[in-house]
Amino acid sequence: MAGKHSGWVSEETALWASDSVMGPLAGQLSHHPVTKRDLEASLECVEELATLRAWVDAQEAKLLTRIAELTVGSLMEDGYGTLVAQEYGESLAAAEIGPVLRIPDASAGKLIEQSKLLVNFFPATVEALQLGKISRRHALTVAQESCGVPEQEIPDFEEQLLEIARGTTVAKLTNRARRLRERMHPEALTVRREKKVRERSVAVDPAGDGMAWLSAYLPAEQAYGIMHRIDVTARTLNGPDEPRTLGQLRADVFSDLLTHTCASDPTTTTANRQPALGSGASSGASCAPSPGSSGGSSAGSFSDGYRGVAARVFVTVPVMTLLGGDEPAELDGYGPIDQDTARKLAGHAPSFTRLLTHPESGAVLSVGRTRYKPPKDLQDWVRVRDKTCRHPGCNRTAVRCEIDHTTPWSQGGETCADNLGAFCKRHHLFKTMGFWKHQQPVEGTIVSTSLTGRTYTTRPEPLHALAPSRSQAQAPPF
Repeated sequence: MAGKHSGWVSEETALWASDSVMGPLAGQLSHHPVTKRDLEASLECVEELATLRAWVDAQEAKLLTRIAELTVGSLMEDGYGTLVAQEYGESLAAAEIGPVLRIPDASAGKLIEQSKLLVNFFPATVEALQLGKISRRHALTVAQESCGVPEQEIPDFEEQLLEIARGTTVAKLTNRARRLRERMHPEALTVRREKKVRERSVAVDPAGDGMAWLSAYLPAEQAYGIMHRIDVTARTLNGPDEPRTLGQLRADVFSDLLTHTCASDPTTTTANRQPALGSGASSGASCAPSPGSSGGSSAGSFSDGYRGVAARVFVTVPVMTLLGGDEPAELDGYGPIDQDTARKLAGHAPSFTRLLTHPESGAVLSVGRTRYKPPKDLQDWVRVRDKTCRHPGCNRTAVRCEIDHTTPWSQGGETCADNLGAFCKRHHLFKTMGFWKHQQPVEGTIVSTSLTGRTYTTRPEPLHALAPSRSQAQAPPF
């Protein structure tokens, strides 16, 4: 099947040039330097760019929908049954689109889902987008806010919102759409809420400089109740001599409530367990975190229900860092962490797997052995080396991945570092079913071939930290 649809992209690359409106517009924008434009001309240019961007978004939605359809059709042509083709078609389309757009499969899958919704059910919205009358965000708002509106009512719903969308912001359009949906929705809000409650979740996303975002999708009253409790406690602690800002206090209270003994912890005294939304001083007395941290409670102060829970996190620490060096360590799933934090984790945290690396080469010390099932230390090495699933663009942390033989054991493949790779369950399945193929010419370098014959080479990041910048580097000793 390799290369069967190699024309998918090349046939469409000149779409904008052949369009009677967008072709001249794009040409005009590209032939007039920005530095030569006055204020009014620059504003017009921004407006024209928005029109062109909307047209591109409309074409992308059509193409992504087409690619998903072609992928399902191709699987059926290759002898896969309708059930298999429909079950895996969209996932395989996402696996093809992700590397092309340099985004994860999940993001590509979301784009396909949004595109199919627009193209198949909201033709008037796609037309307005193509003409530059609305933006992609406006178009998605119209489509997504229609969830639950009876099918026969959707054209009217779409028409009313498009009139509003042409002259307002996405936020105001969303508010109007929700009110309109409430009038048209056949289900009571109570029933819809029960369905959405099942989707509640918590997620963490890395940020820069040793920080991360923690977010939760909760019933509204719980989310606002949590925020109210955090705010009340933070304001109680916000005295005249308190150096922290209210925002910092909220963050410290939030962290302390979840990681240490606070008013809600059953191991604290009755006096300290005051109502969450109280306004007295006692609401903050039992959790007064210090700046930059969440207090000094030890792990042993958690309630009995949590004593047996231990997270398993990889921290790669250079040997010289443990001895006082200044090379950063690596926290799996996040990236570089400062030396002081690394030394504390390596010295005191029993739930962290410590892998010491060579100070010059960055190679992990003392792993290896050969048998069908990789021994634990070899699995650890592969996960630390790969950091994430090795499918192009996949960000699933290697700790949650399966260890796969690049050349199958049944075909003579060995259980060694240069024949093992971390793959999430989905991408491992794609390989097992023959949709994707992988080679590992040298240890850690994996060449992946997609269903359509496209090849992608991925290499693991070095285990040691990046070299210091010139401004940080010491002068040579000569």
